[in-house]
Amino acid sequence: MMLHGLGANELEFQRLAKELNAAGFAVVVSHIDGYTHNTPSQPWESWVEQAQAELWKLEKKYASVSVVGLSMGSVLAMVVAQRQTRPLAGLVLLSASLAYDGWSMPWYKGLLAISSWLPFAKNYSMKESEPYGVKNDEMRAAIKSALKSKNISESGVDSLGYELIKQGQLLIREARSHIRMIDCPTLIIHAVDDEIVHIRNAEWAYRHIRSEEKEIIYLGDSYHMITIDNERDTVNQETLRFLKKSVNVQLDKPAFEVAPIKSSQIRRLLRKIQAQIFQA
Repeated sequence: MMLHGLGANELEFQRLAKELNAAGFAVVVSHIDGYTHNTPSQPWESWVEQAQAELWKLEKKYASVSVVGLSMGSVLAMVVAQRQTRPLAGLVLLSASLAYDGWSMPWYKGLLAISSWLPFAKNYSMKESEPYGVKNDEMRAAIKSALKSKNISESGVDSLGYELIKQGQLLIREARSHIRMIDCPTLIIHAVDDEIVHIRNAEWAYRHIRSEEKEIIYLGDSYHMITIDNERDTVNQETLRFLKKSVNVQLDKPAFEVAPIKSSQIRRLLRKIQAQIFQA
């Protein structure tokens, strides 16, 4: 089950979903009223209820279910995982938006947390702008063109209104408050130069998730939208590797052959980062 970013739609996952499906996974990109693009806003609790209902439906149909979230979709995935009575086979958190504190965020970003108290807040919208979450120049140009013609692209919607942002903030608070309840195999992938969400949020999540089966992978040549940026192939390969391994562990009989991490550079970086986190 895949959960896209706030106010976006299945476009954000079209590349990764295709990879997973080709490898033998049944893939569902969830449509959530009040969260997905072009649907009237609803409270964050409704987002969670709808995601849970989708998950329960999949659990009746399949022997194992994993959840992949992107951006705010990762936060939603975290809350769903926190409330699970049946453990997920795997949880993948891509660019988890546990705060809006990246280097491209405006100076008044701190006001988002108290926005409901401000008289002008309901008229506020966060508009998508350069670099559109991507470091790759060609992809950035394609996103700019799509936003101009369709108001939505693989990087998300052209702007987020006050109500969506407010509900997203409340969802973040819920995810952070109960992060220790996550006890399923978890993979975190985050770009060091994420312009929306500082890397310290990925590190914090890694330290506080209770599961003993957890990995963190840092990307050095991408921004926030890692599923479509320069290292998208790495994101696809590592997500696929992790999910295959996690599903095999949960099932009585392994369903997949699992290749090791192919890149020696990624192996070295993973060992270095994990050592630093444990020493912190």
